Amino acid sequence: MGILRAFVLLLAAGACTQPALAASSIAGAGDVVVRSFRFVPGAGDGPGLAPSGGTILLANVALTNDSPRDFTPAVSRFFLTCGDGERYQATDSGSSAFIGVANSHAPLKVGAARTYTVGFRTPDPVASGTIGYEP
Repeated sequence: MGILRAFVLLLAAGACTQPALAASSIAGAGDVVVRSFRFVPGAGDGPGLAPSGGTILLANVALTNDSPRDFTPAVSRFFLTCGDGERYQATDSGSSAFIGVANSHAPLKVGAARTYTVGFRTPDPVASGTIGYEP
């Protein structure tokens, strides 16, 4: 009976606790909204060895054209700015992490939004910061 009572108390205590929701470590800045992101390990040199390619932060972002005219966005104009001031320029090629990525090269109309998949090569496997677009 004592074991059953301890088990019920343990279940009750577990039901009363809820995990804290952590703030996203990657956020949008300006006209950019981060829809989702994930970290992809760079190419390693073999099992048990440190990867030589760093980490690729692969992000789906929405860019809204709040400028007074249409323009054609370029992936290379997205930047990740980390808390320590380091900046990384986006790319959408050059790694197997980008297989299947195809971003639009069409003009973005005033007031319209479009989603892009961009990647940032960082030495930090859990980088945090903001993604912005610089025209």
